[in-house]
Amino acid sequence: MKETYLQVWRELTFPFYHLKPTLPMPAGGMIVQLVPQIMADIGKDFIVGVGGAIHAHPDGPRAGATAFRQAIDASVKGIPLEKYAEDHKELGRALGTWKTSKTV
Repeated sequence: MKETYLQVWRELTFPFYHLKPTLPMPAGGMIVQLVPQIMADIGKDFIVGVGGAIHAHPDGPRAGATAFRQAIDASVKGIPLEKYAEDHKELGRALGTWKTSKTV
């Protein structure tokens, strides 16, 4: 998965004649645990394409969206998600719901 999104990112951001670069949007199986790695790989300029992980959050879609915002905030600040989740219940519930060894 990682090589795929890195290749897409390169193609979408590479200068191409008069066309402006586009904003990459990794999607498909996106969970909060993937945010820090994607941000480390390609930086902050991307859209998080999330659907199922927001709507399937055990506390509802509002909590799911909040959990992703918290994952983004933690990643921008360089705080591990598990540490940030100690004071952010939505993120904590998401981490507990989608336990994974999945890496990007």
